[in-house]
This record gives sequence, structure tokens and C-alpha cells, in this order.
Amino acid sequence: MKNYLKRLLFLSALCFTVMILAQKQPEQFTISLPTKKLDKSYYKTIKVFDRRIDTTSLGTVRKGLLNNPVNLVASKPLSDQFQEVLNNLNGENAENGTLVLYLRQLSFAEMAVHGYCYFQAFLFSKNEDGTYSLLDQANQVIDHKAKSDVTKEMLQQGSELLVDFIAVNASKKPQSNQHYTYEQIKDFERVAKESISIFHSSELKDGVYNNYQSLKNQQPNKELSRVKFYGNAPKIVRIYETVNGEEKEIKKDDIYAIIYKGELYLYLSIENLFTKAEKKDNDYYIVGKIKANPNSPNLMVAPALPYGGGIGVGVSFTSNPLTLFEMKIDYFNGDFIPIREVQSKR
Repeated sequence: MKNYLKRLLFLSALCFTVMILAQKQPEQFTISLPTKKLDKSYYKTIKVFDRRIDTTSLGTVRKGLLNNPVNLVASKPLSDQFQEVLNNLNGENAENGTLVLYLRQLSFAEMAVHGYCYFQAFLFSKNEDGTYSLLDQANQVIDHKAKSDVTKEMLQQGSELLVDFIAVNASKKPQSNQHYTYEQIKDFERVAKESISIFHSSELKDGVYNNYQSLKNQQPNKELSRVKFYGNAPKIVRIYETVNGEEKEIKKDDIYAIIYKGELYLYLSIENLFTKAEKKDNDYYIVGKIKANPNSPNLMVAPALPYGGGIGVGVSFTSNPLTLFEMKIDYFNGDFIPIREVQSKR
């Protein structure tokens, strides 16, 4: 009887161990191939510059009885998968043009019955003279509420998003007269920043900026008359304007950033104050508290090495809801990209 119980306990422990190990195996993502051909396609080749910070991961999904998060990886190189998509879209009369996809972000995450997919990219068309023109750009978020299998439906929705993006653009030619060299599109983020005032201006304009669009174009929405700092810290808790000769406090809620005495301060709603940004290597960085937010792709994706940091699984839904992070502005859309967790000095 004792031997039987020992065997039973051993087999139970073995099964449990196998189950846990199986749940830790990465899930694979394959773009579902289109079944319909395009009436007209100008391109037969698509090249991919994978400029994601972590090119080994596509985020996380949840698996198994314990609903544990596991890493999501591409079943084969994304460059091969996008070429297969284009091959299946093309009919016999497809022209011989070339597309180049500059991939900034492609990641997935799950929360309860919701699945999220985030896609950021630039798509270029090769011209006859060997230069390239910007054909389209993507900055898309899918928030899909699943009816049954969250993972399966989320990955399918993401797959359809990618196929649609290629299908729509394969049947059109660029409208822009701006041409780029091959070397420029390989380093397109640097090139793109050259046209954004906030990154190349030697002096920043003081004022209140309601959104990232106004900040990057250096077009303040209001003038500042005075600010109140949080003690000796580089943080601003109150801002004021002058209206009809009288000083009036400005509500912070709907403001993205302010510039005061030539210095940039970004608003963090969790702290309800403006934190001073530091410019390094032509990017703006701040340190502040954040929490996982399913509506903000950059604060919830949990790849193995998110956005260049070395912080394990990153900012996931099981993380401490308030965590001190170093972040930088995403020049593309103004989101705050978490770089690394910062230990509090307290």
C-alpha cells in the first residue's frame, strides 16, 4: 500500500511538472495567409527591416489550466511570412515592384477576456531610380473582446490586420514626391526626427501643450506666467496663466506637457504633476510612476526585453500597479516607452 501511494504521488508530481513545463513553452505565431487575390498588385517582393527593440518576442499570451503567461514567438522569420502574404495576394499579372516594411512594433498581450495587438510600421515603395518613397504608415491598436478562446481570436485579429495592411498598399503607388536612399530608410527613425521641431530645435518655446502634436510642432496652446515646483524636486505641481491682468491656475488634466524656461516637463496623471525631461542621444527621458494600462500599448506589452531595458518580463498585468520607471517619448505618437525599472531612493 505504501509503495502504491509513493508511486501515485510520484506520478502526480511528474504530471504536474510536465504540465508546468509545457505551459512555459513559447506559443508560435503565424500570419494566416489570404485566400483572395488582388485585382491589381504593383509589387512581387517585400523586404523587412525589423526595428523592434526585442526581435525575439511578439509579446505574451496565456496558456494552460493555470492561465500562465508564456512568450509568443514567430513560427518562422517575419520577413518570410510577409513575403508569403504578398505571394498569396498576387495574381498572375502582378508587377515586379519592391516594398520595404520598416517594422517598429508588433506585439500581443492578454487581459481577462480581452486580447490586444499593437502594430507600428512604415511601408516604402522602391522607385525606378533606386530611391524609396513612403507609401503608408501604421499606428494601430486592436482591442478584441473574445467570445471563447482569447488567444486564438486575438492572434487571428492581428493576422488579419497585417494582411489588410499589405493588401491595401500592394495595389497602390506612392503619392509623395519625397525620395529616400536605401541607407536613409534603414535608419528611418533618425531621418523622421529631423522633421520634428521638438527634436531638432536648439531652443524650445515656453508654453502649455495640450497634446503631442502641438509639442512636436512647437506650437503652444497657451502661455505660462508662473509655475510652482514640488519642493526642490524637478517636478511642477501647479501652473498659471494671466487672463485679463489676473493670474489664474490652469487645470493639468488635459495637458500633455509644458515648457518652462526652455525646459520640457511631461505630465504624469498618476502623480498629477509635471516631471522634467532630459534629452539624451536625441530622445527625451523622464523617470516617473506608471501602471499597466490596456489602452496604452507601450505600458502593457511584456516581451522578454521590452524597449531595450533589461527588466525580465517588463510591465505586465501582474506587475505592481505603481512602479517607478525610466521612460522616453515615442517620437512616432508621443506615448511613453518604458526603458527600465528604477529603484526608489527611499
